[in-house]
Amino acid sequence: KTETNHNHVNNICSMWGNFHFKTFDGDVYQFPGTCEYNLVSDCQSLIRQFSVHVKRTEHNTGPKISRVSISINDIGVEFTEKQVVVNGEKVTLPVHVAGILVEENTIYTRLYSKMGITVMWNKEDAVMVELDSKYSNRTCGLCGDFNGVPVYSEFIESGRRVGYTEFGNMHRVPNPTHVCEDPFENDDECSMSFSQQRADCADLLEDEKWSSCSWVLNPEPYIKACTNDICSSQPEDEDTSISALCATLSEYSRQCSHSGGTPPSWRTANFCAMKCPYNMVHSESGSPCMDTCSHKDTNELCEEHNIDGCFCPPGTVFDDISNTGCIPAEKCQCKHDRVYSSGEILHEDEEECICKEGNWICTSIPSPGLCTVEEGSHFTTFDGKEFTFHGDCNYVLSKDCKESKFIILGLIVPCSTHQTDTCLKSVVVLFNNDMKNCFSNSLTLFLSADFTVFMPSSFHIMLQTTFGLQVQVQLVPLMQVYITVDQSFQGKTCGICGNFNKVLSDDLETPQGVVEGTAVSFANAWKAQSNCPDRTERLDDPCSYSSDSEHFAEHWCSKMKDKESLFAKCHSTVNPDSYYKRCKYSSCTCEKSEDCLCTVFSSYARACAAKGIILQGWRDIVCKKYTENCPASQNYSYELQNCQHTCLSLASERQSCSVDFVPVDGCACPEGLYQDENGLCVPMEKCPCYQNGQKINPGKSVTIREEHCVCMNGKLHCRSWKTRILGCSSPKVYFNCSTAATDEHGLECAKTCLQQEVDCSGCQCPFGLLDDGRGHCVKPDYCPCKHDGLYYAPGAEITKDCNQCTCKRGKWKCTHNKCPGKCTIYGSGHYITFDQQRFGFRGDCSYIAAQDKCGNKNGKFRVITENMPCGTTGTTCSKAVKILLGRTLLQLSDGNVIAIDSTSGPKIKYTERNVGMYLVIDADIGLTVLWDRKTTVHIILEPQHMGDVCGLCGNFNGNGKDDFTTQGNLPTSNILEFVNSWKGSKCPDANPDSNPCLATPNRETWAKIQCSIIKDIKGPFIVCHNKVDPNPYYENCVKDSCACDTGGDCECFCTAVAAYAQACNEADVCVNWRTPEICPVYCDYYNNGTEDCTWHYSPCHTPCYKTCLNLNGTCSNNSLPHLEGELTSGARYVIKHFNLYFMHIISNACRGRQQPDDRFYTWSTI
Repeated sequence: KTETNHNHVNNICSMWGNFHFKTFDGDVYQFPGTCEYNLVSDCQSLIRQFSVHVKRTEHNTGPKISRVSISINDIGVEFTEKQVVVNGEKVTLPVHVAGILVEENTIYTRLYSKMGITVMWNKEDAVMVELDSKYSNRTCGLCGDFNGVPVYSEFIESGRRVGYTEFGNMHRVPNPTHVCEDPFENDDECSMSFSQQRADCADLLEDEKWSSCSWVLNPEPYIKACTNDICSSQPEDEDTSISALCATLSEYSRQCSHSGGTPPSWRTANFCAMKCPYNMVHSESGSPCMDTCSHKDTNELCEEHNIDGCFCPPGTVFDDISNTGCIPAEKCQCKHDRVYSSGEILHEDEEECICKEGNWICTSIPSPGLCTVEEGSHFTTFDGKEFTFHGDCNYVLSKDCKESKFIILGLIVPCSTHQTDTCLKSVVVLFNNDMKNCFSNSLTLFLSADFTVFMPSSFHIMLQTTFGLQVQVQLVPLMQVYITVDQSFQGKTCGICGNFNKVLSDDLETPQGVVEGTAVSFANAWKAQSNCPDRTERLDDPCSYSSDSEHFAEHWCSKMKDKESLFAKCHSTVNPDSYYKRCKYSSCTCEKSEDCLCTVFSSYARACAAKGIILQGWRDIVCKKYTENCPASQNYSYELQNCQHTCLSLASERQSCSVDFVPVDGCACPEGLYQDENGLCVPMEKCPCYQNGQKINPGKSVTIREEHCVCMNGKLHCRSWKTRILGCSSPKVYFNCSTAATDEHGLECAKTCLQQEVDCSGCQCPFGLLDDGRGHCVKPDYCPCKHDGLYYAPGAEITKDCNQCTCKRGKWKCTHNKCPGKCTIYGSGHYITFDQQRFGFRGDCSYIAAQDKCGNKNGKFRVITENMPCGTTGTTCSKAVKILLGRTLLQLSDGNVIAIDSTSGPKIKYTERNVGMYLVIDADIGLTVLWDRKTTVHIILEPQHMGDVCGLCGNFNGNGKDDFTTQGNLPTSNILEFVNSWKGSKCPDANPDSNPCLATPNRETWAKIQCSIIKDIKGPFIVCHNKVDPNPYYENCVKDSCACDTGGDCECFCTAVAAYAQACNEADVCVNWRTPEICPVYCDYYNNGTEDCTWHYSPCHTPCYKTCLNLNGTCSNNSLPHLEGELTSGARYVIKHFNLYFMHIISNACRGRQQPDDRFYTWSTI
């Protein structure tokens, strides 16, 4: 457990028992007021940031606190005996709002604010307030002024001693709904005749068992309080006297613990006894962070002070899954969609997991890859990468790049006059590079030795092969294609669908062998025809041109996310957010809005069906017309998973298809009926037969090879004594078109430098020459290479991450070094994992971003981040970062670093330095953390950590699809389940990454205008658009800017834009985007009017620079990217770090040296 400062009693004010108070500065006094009083508030600001008001009432057993009222900025919280009210509404605990957590345990109701305020009430007689030291000398109230000096200013006024009752009456809070009178200002002290009572109290508190407390906390004020309790009680009020005595002893015990002491177990069954629920035990000083079955490391990460309360016995954890009390950790259950006992097995799509001692042990199951082209512009690769591309050509969707078993081409062209309203018009599958042996979506039923084509419904065409490829083409409302390949093709495919290698980060790899930065440059590289122009991606919002279109889209698309609708049954399995976005985008883009909208809904319904959830009846909510237009005699069905029921299929000599495909919807013949050549559904007995193209009506006979055959139930039944032999009779052999010789091949088309292996038709270069993509024919050795929309001459070199790529014969030849991984966290909960998986959520807890303590391994580091809120929506305006390096805890908050040394763990060396706007922590275990002192955190890991880390940043194993693995080691598709497993246990669950613009629509237009700098094709970032996709950064910018509705407006906006600028920086694009009007940086402030030390802003400053401690400017860590900061000309050296920038001096002024204690001495002081 991390050891923090033991003694923090001077940050605590308390009240307890028989009207006793202790100020922050240590004064203990008694004030018998029963009105409402200001316990503590911020009195130095024009607008009070916080206040805590209390009210006591008299009871038979002594005074009790009946109400605690707390206000923090715009949030009001009220504690009473039976309820907690937040801003006038009764709430169920725990509750989190705007950075304020209210929770309860067996004894206390506790409020914690990230502003550094903690209030605890034992629901009876005691309230404790703890304040951060930043409030020193800023408070007033019964708790005093927090100036560190006892008596002064609280009980002295104009040189006159102020009595306790007079002091207390000064802090009465007027309340028109409550009438009460101030207590009289009589003698505040008890008579000294109670010497025996004092001796009794001293015997209790100065007993040897309290010695740990008396060393750190003077017991005299509490002996005096104990004496006053006895003094004020009547002989017949024994219960009241004992209650007051227990209250004072409890307070002394609490204060002892806060002072760093260890209070004894002083309670007995007959004296001040405490009852605990379940099988928990009471302790005077225990960790409030209780280990549970869901979070077994909570206590290890705890930084809260020990308190009294009920705790689990040593060797047990609390069962927060089934709520059975404290149990040994090995008896914990697991939880996912339900509770699983140890030994139970959970079957997932790609995993088989067994529950063991509260954790999951998972084994990967080989699973097929699925690639989709939906709505004519939305793509999802085999490895799960999603992007949008509006094409105008034939594209290689996927191909077998190892054995050439198949090539799948898709024709994507504009549907109308709008170039961004694109449709998938045709799908062609070539087998073994044979133009004769192919499938196109014009086929409806076809059987061959290699593949089968059939229509399971009027809406879909299905292609099934014998070698592990399946292609499903959806026809209604718009054409979409779903390509499935089995495990035998893993790592063997290429094309727009990716390489199916379970690695997300390299899915945008071009035929030239390099990974593109944007989807548009990637897709352009997979054109199957050289005469198609490259496409550029639209960066505008299609819904911004018409409010009618936007309202139409929002009205219908929102039904997909409606938690009361039929679709809600699938929300936990298939997240509707991306489909909702696509729905709005497509509805506003398409000329036929309803068709596009319904296409997205059908895509979501199919995704749910693939998970085993059939949304029966969803078309009654939207898109119902498609159920009403079935041909005569056919019925609409939501779940069809049969081979095509046609009379023609009955005549087939072998099974026409496999039913191993995702159920589809559409029109089909009812069960027991078959579709004839006229499209009518007829009984089997009315189906004709076919022989060599000749139709034979049912009941009719025909002679075939001297056999008498009768057409019955769609098949010819022949009478003969001969055994029928399938196949070819000797000496004939079966001829397979797919094995035809080269000279029997169909039209062979032109090859290009970009597509040297794909055939296509049209004008072509002479034999031996290749089209260079710019209209010229060149020899293969002179083929250029393309990357990010630019052509590079043969021999040119580029850098991709930590690898060098050289252009040779039209392809990039790259080194294969293992590169450092980087996880980025920015804004209000936006994450990019080490393996390039993007996700977002809105959470107010502290979360483990990365650690190497995974499974049963002992770890050396943890990085924990916590959002610090602002605005009424509680959005993030800054982050606090905690880095645990062995025995050292680094706390990064408010722009500063605090190092705390614990007593256990290895000592790990690290350096702390400022680089531009960033604070950099560089540990010698291959971990670097960059923090911009606001909302952005970058975590960089060296390759030796690959596959050995876990947390919200993923496992750094190259496979982005398994990044959402819970702390219990369960891969999940539910982001919130994943996120909540990595949070602190004393915190409510996170919320989905909602759109705050819906809550603050008045800010949406402003946010979009401001954030448009990211996507503006005439703006400063135009040079980066081909390198880094601006869309996700723009969307997050709008969200965060909408959320910052009070204060921090520019903070949220500027941080979001800076995140895109830094991504460009890392892609070797330096963008000077700040101006005097947009997120200005005032460097001249630090010049102080001098000419010797000049400050200049640089948007991409090198992280390695010359300093007085590093005269050569050489750095051991070369993984740091260029960062925003300051640059100066000439031979100048950094001598001192300020908050954001560096001061430079001439080299000969570097006169000093660093000592082992890390301090810097000039020559004159050595």
